[in-house]
Amino acid sequence: MKTMQPLADRLIHTAAGARRFLEQKSRSQVARFILSRQNPDGGFRGKGAESDLYYTVFAAAGLKALGAPVPALRLWNYVRRFGTGEELDFVHLVCLIQLRSAFPMLGKTRRRFFQALESRRAESAYDLFLKQLAGDGLRIARLPVAPRPVVFADPTPSLAAAIIVNQPADRTAAKALLDRACRSGGFAATDQLNTADLLSTATALFALRTLHADLDTVRRPCLEFVESLWRDSGGFAGHAADEFEDVEYTFYALLSVGCLMQ
Repeated sequence: MKTMQPLADRLIHTAAGARRFLEQKSRSQVARFILSRQNPDGGFRGKGAESDLYYTVFAAAGLKALGAPVPALRLWNYVRRFGTGEELDFVHLVCLIQLRSAFPMLGKTRRRFFQALESRRAESAYDLFLKQLAGDGLRIARLPVAPRPVVFADPTPSLAAAIIVNQPADRTAAKALLDRACRSGGFAATDQLNTADLLSTATALFALRTLHADLDTVRRPCLEFVESLWRDSGGFAGHAADEFEDVEYTFYALLSVGCLMQ
């Protein structure tokens, strides 16, 4: 039986497909932007000045997708200060596990991470998505969690997360996402909007790829939408009116392009 590639690896592998769209000069420019957001403590910042595990995950994933060196020693010096994350909230615990799993881990440490993760309840499909990412880092094939239904009225990122963790076989899920594609490119957060954002675009495209949906009708406008968010710094903003680019949206841009290049 063929083993499915872990979700975390699938995300980075898909984002790496953006290399076929970006020239070497452009790839270097994006990598320089990501590295410019690293603080002296080894972590990466988002819109604020302080380092954050959340943005550090996106920075490391973006560098890996680009095939650029990840500053491992500086990253380790930042990550190790959090121990096994008992005092972190659920999202930051998952981020810590993803980052910590890139370094050697004793069995005792792995068990403590697992216990901390197992104690957090999954309240939504997004929580299940995060648990699956963390489980991949801890080399847990499948966490014992109950599935969450696909709710087609949910915002696009939540709908996409439910589709990714449930992988429904029918075509209704793909249609629900494709109905949110904007004529000018990208995907909207709900089917009541016609304004695209990069988070909705990346998550919708990745979920559609999970469903093996045909992306021919959205490929060109989505590529144009993503490119319109590319700033002179080398980073990407979240939507047309966003004046601040960061490492999170830069990874979403790579993921979107990678989905479209497959």
